[in-house]
Amino acid sequence: MTSINKESLLPLYHQVEEAIREDIANKRYLPGQSIPTETELQGHFNVSRETIRKAVTNLALAGLLEKRKGLGTFVAHPKIVHRLGRLYGSTDEILARGTIPGTTFIEKKEIAPSDTIRREMGLKKGDNVIKIKRLRFVDEEPVAILSSYLPNDLVPDLVQVKFKNNSLYMTLEDVYGFKLDEADEVIEAGSIGKKDAKWLEIPEKTPILVVKRLTCLDNGRIIEKLTALYRSDKFKYMVKLKGRPENRVF
Repeated sequence: MTSINKESLLPLYHQVEEAIREDIANKRYLPGQSIPTETELQGHFNVSRETIRKAVTNLALAGLLEKRKGLGTFVAHPKIVHRLGRLYGSTDEILARGTIPGTTFIEKKEIAPSDTIRREMGLKKGDNVIKIKRLRFVDEEPVAILSSYLPNDLVPDLVQVKFKNNSLYMTLEDVYGFKLDEADEVIEAGSIGKKDAKWLEIPEKTPILVVKRLTCLDNGRIIEKLTALYRSDKFKYMVKLKGRPENRVF
């Protein structure tokens, strides 16, 4: 275990925090593994209980540790970062993280869309859609439920098609030859219902990230309406901001 320097001008809690960070970075503590108790940390660093608690609380707020009531404090599993600004699929993000994606198909069928879906996708009355509902895994742990709706006239045999690498986007590009051009995406907070909570192995009404996306082809046609439910303890979104507007109002 990394030690601290009491002669340093840095606050003791900050040194303890950095020491634990270093131990996590050096894989002395692995994701899902418990760290020593407050008493053990206090004995190792020879500091007060308050110092240990402040360091551990800061690391928990930063997302590196998670406290489990009655069980202790554990190293948190790193969240999958979804980068805003590019049209990534969930498979792309999972593979980029160096983890192993998995998929279970919950539904894969042709249906008549609701009026709302038909209107959002620019479909005519009588047009059907293919509904693809998938449970996504990361290293065999369920992390997201994706419900995609696609125009039946563009992908009439999608129900029978074997997905390439279990990725819808790769299948649309490599099997159908479509070029996915752009998407409008909305991210909001939500809570999980009983049925979907069971799939994700989390309690009902747990806070989640709800992502709604309309994806267009290069000819402007909407190819997919997506509603995705992401476990908020496993995913986070990141956006890069650059520059200030030239014509500022104030």
